[in-house]
Amino acid sequence: MKLHRILLTLGLLAAQAAGEAGTNPFESQWRLLKTSLSNQDLYRLVWALPKGGDLHNHHEYSVPMSFWLAGAAKENYYTRVRLGRCVESDPLQWLNLREDSVRRLPLCQQHDFAPVRSLSESQRRAWILALTLDGNESREEFFERIVLRLGDLERDPQLISDALVIAQQQLQAQNAVYLEPQADPRGFTGLMEDQGAEVIRRRLAQRDSVKTGVSVRMQVSSVRFLDDAEADVSDGFAFVHRNRDLWAGVNLVGREDNPAGRPARFVRVLGDLRQRYPDVLLSLHAGESSERDASVAETLALGASRIGHGTNAYLDPHALELLAQGRYLIEVSLISNQELGYVPDLRKHPFPKYLRQGIPVCLNTDDLGILDSNLTDEYFAAIALFDLTWAEVVQIGRWSLEFSFAEEGLKKELLARYDANASRFEKEYSAGDWRARLSSVKPQPSGSTARMLRLRTK
Repeated sequence: MKLHRILLTLGLLAAQAAGEAGTNPFESQWRLLKTSLSNQDLYRLVWALPKGGDLHNHHEYSVPMSFWLAGAAKENYYTRVRLGRCVESDPLQWLNLREDSVRRLPLCQQHDFAPVRSLSESQRRAWILALTLDGNESREEFFERIVLRLGDLERDPQLISDALVIAQQQLQAQNAVYLEPQADPRGFTGLMEDQGAEVIRRRLAQRDSVKTGVSVRMQVSSVRFLDDAEADVSDGFAFVHRNRDLWAGVNLVGREDNPAGRPARFVRVLGDLRQRYPDVLLSLHAGESSERDASVAETLALGASRIGHGTNAYLDPHALELLAQGRYLIEVSLISNQELGYVPDLRKHPFPKYLRQGIPVCLNTDDLGILDSNLTDEYFAAIALFDLTWAEVVQIGRWSLEFSFAEEGLKKELLARYDANASRFEKEYSAGDWRARLSSVKPQPSGSTARMLRLRTK
């Protein structure tokens, strides 16, 4: 293991040194671009940058909240516009429900709801704000309130399917080629599991989806600390196995600081399921914490080939030893880690430690709708803070595809497309007219973009 780790590290360093020595002529041009461009022009460049895939995102929270507001109004959903006099342990304003769900509530709660389509402009703004994390809100607000407010909207098969196409279009605009969301149709209202899968299957076959050129494979997810988590994981494996054309893996989600969701709880069930369904892959959340623990090493022992976040892995020597074998990928989400308070100062994020020790990493959006961010923000933050070489940028994109759960034929096709896109980018931004080309790039900044631009001081 130690020899393999040394070889991996030397290989990455050699690639970097080769670029710096001029083996890839674009390396020096990339350095010139990074150092000479204004922050705004560098953001344009990063927007145009070829990107591989987004492997870690919770689908329902990864499209603009304005999409959900419009969908809720169109489909006649209701939202809780006030907190009345009902005695409740934790009332949730701006919760969104179907009309029949509202009718099942106690009468005093029913009076608190109004049709989304009837909201005033100020109420619409308040609705959006309630489903978006701002700089003054903690991860308690995120986990205990914001992610619950979509309510029945998360179980709407048509809206979830339409949101997938929005997500594809977002990535297409940023020159990415692959999307692997946690999109779970098992709880769709009024449909059996495989019926829900068929709704998504038909939607992704429509012209506007195919036109994006962004391939989609998905995961189902189970909340790790619920009482029936083992049964839900088992059902998830069976579902993916039956729908292996579009679904590829299973994920455990939920707060890791809840001891009920510890990795050891799933040793037996995942051991059995992996033998029964060898075609179903695992990408599990682990290490989303600022405190040292053994969650990453324990999660790898469950059979995961990818780790979501892995923020505290560098604090555990055993986890680092395992990761340095090069057989596992860390799905890094810089903005999420900052906004949820796990790494408040992104300059101290362990991402460059992993990258420069030869540990495979990629950049991901996590919950871009709630965080009001995008994939370009992630890349810009990494480039601005850690001065990524061109070799490193390209390697990060390739890793996102090499460790994707796409089947081998599709994976080979995606890698070929990515390599061609990277080569074209090198030619375009080495040519004499590169400034004119850059000026024609029209980014679509997010709410987080301005903060990301301030990370880079010149």
